Amino acid sequence: MSTQLSSSAVPDTSPDASPASSSKVMTPPGTESSTEAATNKSGCCAGCNEFFLYDSGRKDVQAFYFNQFGRSILFISFMFLSLGVLQLANQAAGCPQNENGSYVNCGNTVYGMLPSDILALMALIGGLSTAAFMPYAGAVVDFSDHRLTFGRVCATILVIINFVQIFIFESTWFFMVIAQSFIAASTFMANSMVLWSYVNAPSDHDLHGITSSGRLWETIAMLSFFIVVGIVQFTSGWDSVAVARFSQALASVVGGFCLFLSYKRYEPVKAVKFLDNGKSLYIAGLVEIGKTSVSLWKTEPSAFVFLLASIFNEAAVSSYTNLTITYLAEQIQMSSTDIIIFIMINFATNPIGVAIHRYIARKIGHKKNYMLCVAYFLIIGVFLIAFVYQPSDANITYIFSVLYGIAYGWYYPSSNGYFVSIVPEEKVTELWGFNSFCSVSMSWAPPAIFIALNQGTGSLRLGLLGGIIFLFIGLCIAVFIPERVVAEKTDEEKGGNARIASRAGPEIEFTAPF
Repeated sequence: MSTQLSSSAVPDTSPDASPASSSKVMTPPGTESSTEAATNKSGCCAGCNEFFLYDSGRKDVQAFYFNQFGRSILFISFMFLSLGVLQLANQAAGCPQNENGSYVNCGNTVYGMLPSDILALMALIGGLSTAAFMPYAGAVVDFSDHRLTFGRVCATILVIINFVQIFIFESTWFFMVIAQSFIAASTFMANSMVLWSYVNAPSDHDLHGITSSGRLWETIAMLSFFIVVGIVQFTSGWDSVAVARFSQALASVVGGFCLFLSYKRYEPVKAVKFLDNGKSLYIAGLVEIGKTSVSLWKTEPSAFVFLLASIFNEAAVSSYTNLTITYLAEQIQMSSTDIIIFIMINFATNPIGVAIHRYIARKIGHKKNYMLCVAYFLIIGVFLIAFVYQPSDANITYIFSVLYGIAYGWYYPSSNGYFVSIVPEEKVTELWGFNSFCSVSMSWAPPAIFIALNQGTGSLRLGLLGGIIFLFIGLCIAVFIPERVVAEKTDEEKGGNARIASRAGPEIEFTAPF
């Protein structure tokens, strides 16, 4: 399960950087541009409407907002589910409970594994299933007329698999863990791919307005859900398992209803690429990935080397929050309430990282900003292992909550901003799907290293080395990203449609929380 919280007070573009490669930018027939519509409005209400519901008269834009809200709730609910899973794993292993509600890292095993490896196992399974499913999902969106049906099916499965988690008990929890890991991760990312394939606008200005409003609804959804469930946990006296059940029930009902309203508004879309006779969709997706890789290596070496570095960096970054939750619960013996506070601080400090990105990128450029951010992530990971390793260090963890919050807020806009700066404008939309695949292709590796080292040595500190090693490799590769020479464009070439990603890059991002 790779969970990352990254938020900004001033959102810009897509959360996943994963629109389908074939997304077109156009204005539906009979639809008035939002900028034109805005001229007919005045007053405070009109300004609020543009801020929160930009161009909401269009059904596809309404669908975008509902989808953002619903999937964000389903995403954030995993935070509470993971704490419930840890409690059940420790109980099954027979580990004693501390006075604050945490469990002693007793060394007992359950299903042949240490309890501290369970969340990493979920991340491992989720990463593998997502990497295997992404080529097929992209091919369905590009090569078939079933984009809408595919999205509906994936969204339905995502809601159902989250809903069944309310039946998580001592006798069912391990089966629930496997089902959640294997199914929820891949369907979450598939829904995201369909979501971004429908995003379109007549201009960059309108595109920015739509994605900014969508980002606001995403942030509102996560914060609101986190606050509601957090209040329930603080006031009810329930243990982590009971809170997890409540969290999944609430997320399934609210998130599922929003996804239903979203897909009710989408219209069917015809295939944008043609499939050769006799070729399966999965093979077509793999072939597209291969062709894109070769093409990038020959024509855009800067983007190719960046994506190679991104494979390692994204794998490390996406695993950190998930593995850190395990580390805090098992190594530092923090209670579930303390961990929730840690996550809330992390979430609240993301905007600081966004501000740092904006300042530094303008001063030293995208590449140095990106490398500096990766180096910062690497350093705080080393410091966490070096200085936080026993229960008496619990108060120090809140400092790292702030540091990691800054890191997440800094990393995603720097990564995506650098990406769109080294890719030709006409190829940005096409390559977002490939960028998304690269970001998940190795997400399973750091959790696998964590499990291997923890099982072999019994040391959670050593288990975190996987992410540090991946960040180091990614940073070394990033050093060799060549500068891209941009040819001067003619006036005709400077025209054209808006793209999915603005040149500034997204300010907030999350990947599949499994």
